Amino acid sequence: MNICFHKFAINSLFPLLLVIASPSIVAAGEDQSQASLYERLGGYNAISAVVDDVVVQIAADEKLGRFWAHRGKDGIAREKQLIVDFIVAKAGGSLYYRGREMKLSHEGMQIDEKDWEILIGALKNTLHKFKVPAQESREVLEFFDTTKTDIVEKS
Repeated sequence: MNICFHKFAINSLFPLLLVIASPSIVAAGEDQSQASLYERLGGYNAISAVVDDVVVQIAADEKLGRFWAHRGKDGIAREKQLIVDFIVAKAGGSLYYRGREMKLSHEGMQIDEKDWEILIGALKNTLHKFKVPAQESREVLEFFDTTKTDIVEKS
């Protein structure tokens, strides 16, 4: 009797459970494709690690280093946190960005096209270093591109 039940379970119930579970499995796959950019990037810690890596590159850059020179550790930490908050909020995370608007934040800094190219180059290096998938990398770069007109002042 016990052997018959196991055969019944394997031959009848297991396939039935698969059929019943299939819509949930498909729905879970759809949810993943509908996940926010924030989730697909790996959440807060992943975004924070990317920002840290990019900031190290641009602070060390001969041209962009001018924006990070003569600043205390606390000031740099605050800037990085504002960048993380901004990206997390815009990518669909649960943080609220409390900083100023991009245009106001960068007004008078005389950021030019070359500065922008260096920033985007550092970002691309970091996305590659962290093996961010192509789709998410594209979305991150597209997102940054939407801020360009508010940041770059002169050509």
